[in-house]
Amino acid sequence: MRRQLLLPFFLLTLCSVALPWLLPPGLHAPALAAAARESDLAPVAAHNAAVVPGDPAWPLARQDSGPLAFTVSLDAQAAPPVPAMSPDQAQGGAGAFRIDFTLAAQVDACACIGTSVRQSHYRSRGIEFAVRASRPVAAIITLTTSSPDDRRSQDRFFGVFHVGTQWKVLHLPFRHLAADPAWPAEARRAGLNPGDLVLRPDSVEALRIGVDGRRTEPGAGTLWVGAVRFFR
Repeated sequence: MRRQLLLPFFLLTLCSVALPWLLPPGLHAPALAAAARESDLAPVAAHNAAVVPGDPAWPLARQDSGPLAFTVSLDAQAAPPVPAMSPDQAQGGAGAFRIDFTLAAQVDACACIGTSVRQSHYRSRGIEFAVRASRPVAAIITLTTSSPDDRRSQDRFFGVFHVGTQWKVLHLPFRHLAADPAWPAEARRAGLNPGDLVLRPDSVEALRIGVDGRRTEPGAGTLWVGAVRFFR
């Protein structure tokens, strides 16, 4: 009985091995693996990799016009607290982004650092960074993600927090970010389609961290952001 069961199995295995060699030239057996989705082709950030100020994906920028004028530079003397990491994960701990800003009046704008390089953080549950300011300010983080089926279908999520004059480390799981109610109108003005309100770490289109011009008192100041990393 056992031999009768083994014979069909042996023949099936033999056919599966021989099939590619029996097909006419130019023909191939169907591929078993599914085609890669576009979102799978996005760069994947290494687990716990630190963001280095001035990296091409996180450039230093300058903006001088409007009621919220600011410059972004590298402050090599800044010493943000770096969470305990292995030596290979602690790269980029020295120095920080420095945002010098002048807010003439409260306005819907952000004096921000950030990246617009599409990335996949599917291995991560959230983002962590250290912040301090020269005076108390309101700060904001925004994260824009897209649909794997249509990159023009996007959603933006945000979180707001207070920054004082002493360094503090924020550990923000993605699930704590809220959908931005102003995004649908802004997306349409930009020629995009509002998405389905699903935050997709594997398809991050943009990320911003900085001074929230809507909630910060007018005047000049400085915000430092350092030790930025994504955590699992």
